Amino acid sequence: MGSWLDGRHLLVIEMIEVTDAAAEVLRKNMVEGSVVRMILVATDVTGADYVLAWGDPLDDDAVFENNDIEVHMSPEDADLHGDSETTIDYMNTEDLGKGFIIHGPEEDACACDLDCRACDLDCHHE
Repeated sequence: MGSWLDGRHLLVIEMIEVTDAAAEVLRKNMVEGSVVRMILVATDVTGADYVLAWGDPLDDDAVFENNDIEVHMSPEDADLHGDSETTIDYMNTEDLGKGFIIHGPEEDACACDLDCRACDLDCHHE
């Protein structure tokens, strides 16, 4: 399901949630002509690791919109992201400092690499 926006494919789905706190910080720091990019930096059996950065919009970007924030991803990263539900949040605490946190379903992922006999988790990969 999708629609076209300015020649780019806009995926109109709720797979990436931007919390109110994150949206507020992103709006305050928005650089004219730049977009928020979510970039895949690593994957392993426990999931994927992403970072956020300002970048230029590209014609073939996958664009996720939530809370009036557009999050751009390369087609390759968006394909690997698939339909995983992800939340972009912002925290500012004395203990941990401040910054964006990207939560995804991989936090509950099984590290058994599809062989449930190798771990103690109650996972099912049928």
